[in-house]
Amino acid sequence: MTVDSVREAPATRLDRTTTLIVVALAAAALMAVLDGTAVAASLTTLGTTFDANVDTVVWVTVGYLISAGLAQPLAGWAADRYGGRTVFLIGLAGFVAGSILAGFAWSIGALIAFRVLQGFGGGLLEPSALALTARNAPAPLVGRVMGTLSMIINVAPILGPLFGSALDADPWWRLIFLINVPLGLIVFLATVRLLPRDRPAESSRGPIDLVGLILLPVGFVALLFALNRASAGTPAWISILLAVVGVLLLAGYVRHARTTTRTPVLDLRLLRHRGFVGSLIVMAMVGFTMFSLVIGLPLYAEQLHGLHGIARGLFVCALGVGLIVSMSNGGRISDRTGPRVLARAGAAVTAVGLTAFAVINSFAPVPVLLGLMIVIGLSFGLVAAPSFASVYRVVPAESTAQATASLFIVVQLAASTGVTVVGVITGLGPIGYSLIFALLAASQLIALVATRLLPGRPTG
Repeated sequence: MTVDSVREAPATRLDRTTTLIVVALAAAALMAVLDGTAVAASLTTLGTTFDANVDTVVWVTVGYLISAGLAQPLAGWAADRYGGRTVFLIGLAGFVAGSILAGFAWSIGALIAFRVLQGFGGGLLEPSALALTARNAPAPLVGRVMGTLSMIINVAPILGPLFGSALDADPWWRLIFLINVPLGLIVFLATVRLLPRDRPAESSRGPIDLVGLILLPVGFVALLFALNRASAGTPAWISILLAVVGVLLLAGYVRHARTTTRTPVLDLRLLRHRGFVGSLIVMAMVGFTMFSLVIGLPLYAEQLHGLHGIARGLFVCALGVGLIVSMSNGGRISDRTGPRVLARAGAAVTAVGLTAFAVINSFAPVPVLLGLMIVIGLSFGLVAAPSFASVYRVVPAESTAQATASLFIVVQLAASTGVTVVGVITGLGPIGYSLIFALLAASQLIALVATRLLPGRPTG
């Protein structure tokens, strides 16, 4: 074997420094996702602690959602202009500072304000962590690394409510926020020490696109907020008005981005990449299905099977078991096979499994249903992990941050749509859950069709 052949041999494992970088970035993403969902389980306790009504307490989560929604579309632009490492550290600092303040909040108003700060930091933290991970992962191992990160991000919404429920008492709810502090400091120090500085993109220099900075994040938040509140009892006319405003602003951004002479906040030319479009469609269906199940399964367990307390989470836990197994391996396998074949098989089996669940969910024994949900999790993970990793296979390295921001926008909107649909249909009773599972099966058929656009087996 020659020296040149050794140099050209593809990497088969991460070196120690890269491993530590990936672990630190994954921990940061886990913090943001876990915290965002854990708080929802403690809203009743927060209301009791601060003597606040439900309409006020809910802004602890809504404030975080709006603030994170404002930050996420800007993460890619900011990373290109100021460097991904800088944006990540700013987001981490904001998230940890918000966590400290929220942990010591003295009133419901203070808690909401500190959650807004925490949300903006988290909104920068998640996309920049993903983009930096993709940039630092060796090309032959992108599937393995991003598949593992995808597993963390998708399983965290399942663990979040369980974590929040375990601390759902005064004063223990404060640990939901304060536990981020030591972990955040470790991640900060590891990032400063290990992660190399990245230079801002040459294309980002020049005048700032102020019009785009207003149209894109405000339009995204308006549409996201409309979807979020539609399932929370907000008057229909308010949700419709917000949705219309959001769509008009986003349409205005599309027109602006195509005609502006300045570097746009989000580069729509990425949509020229066939594989990227396919990844976005599949991941939209993943977000729609995932969050519909996370929200809908506990309600289903309680209303149709009489399960209460921790037992309400049995079906979500069964889904999580399947996801952990398949997503931890799916990305690694896709490094050899390519994402298309795995995602196609996973979407087909998931569609069949959800269809079966739609048919038997009201009369089959709980153990049988739990087993079926594990199978659904196993197959669904083979859709999510390879498709997520494929985003970073098909776009140029310099467009990683922009691609990540696009991915977050699409998945967040799809997930919020799923939550809204669940909130509306569950009011129909037992037949409503059958409709939900049938609708989720249909979404996986859409994903199945879109897998045609994903990359095939890697060459070379």
